[in-house]
Amino acid sequence: MNFGSDAQKLGNFDISALKAAVAALGEEAWAADGSRQQAFDAHASTQTLKLIADSDFRHVNPTHHAAFAALEPHLRPLMVHIRSHYLQTLRQRRVAEQHGPGYFIRALLTRLPPGAEIKPHIDDGESLKRCHRIHVPVVTNDNSLFVVGNLRFHMPAGEMWEINNRRVHAVRNDGSEARVHLIMDYVQPGETVFDQDGLLTA
Repeated sequence: MNFGSDAQKLGNFDISALKAAVAALGEEAWAADGSRQQAFDAHASTQTLKLIADSDFRHVNPTHHAAFAALEPHLRPLMVHIRSHYLQTLRQRRVAEQHGPGYFIRALLTRLPPGAEIKPHIDDGESLKRCHRIHVPVVTNDNSLFVVGNLRFHMPAGEMWEINNRRVHAVRNDGSEARVHLIMDYVQPGETVFDQDGLLTA
């Protein structure tokens, strides 16, 4: 979703239990699905574990995968925390009352190996224009840098960031260990979006 800055920090969350659960995942889990890497050149160097996802990038009725069920006890508190962030203002609460509660249309765990990069790109597609794209670093290092628009920075583990995915963004992991981010796309039905392509409704 487009908004008035390159990225905004939403807060912090204790991800220690989630980190332990992710560390327990075997290599087979990471290697099971390479469709995202094959479909998008920017993500060719990554490995992805789909939690909530659909190949058609739908905007409603998402599919929850087995990995989500396995990690759900660690994900649900974080999801509640994120949802509460988008209900802070009177306007946000009124939109939710009129159009229904927000929901997570996508959630992925993405691993970027040492020395690898996610190439500069802009997220496109009707659903990606209408959702809040949230990154939560689970495993990272000081030499893993995120670039969004004119902003170049490191996201420490446990911080929650919304990035402006309608601006050029990229990642470089120059650390000695793999970087793992939880990426979540949150939709608030009825929300007005001021996109480059015009006025949209989530």
